[in-house]
Amino acid sequence: MKTLLLIFIATATVTGCGWFDNQLASVTGFSKSCVDGVEYLQFNSGVSVAYTTDGKVKTCSGK
Repeated sequence: MKTLLLIFIATATVTGCGWFDNQLASVTGFSKSCVDGVEYLQFNSGVSVAYTTDGKVKTCSGK
C-alpha cells in the first residue's frame, strides 16, 4: 500500500499539468519553460511569454 501511494505521488508530481512549475514559482518567484521553441515564465498567479531586452519574444531549444 505504501509503495502504491509513493508511486501515485511521484507520478502526480511529474505529470501534474504545470503543478510542479507552479509550486516552484511559489518558492522562487518564477520558473521557466520551453514550449514549441518559445520561452515562458510561470509565476504563482499565471504565465507570460519571456521577452528579450529589445522587446522580441525569447526563443529556446526544446519541446
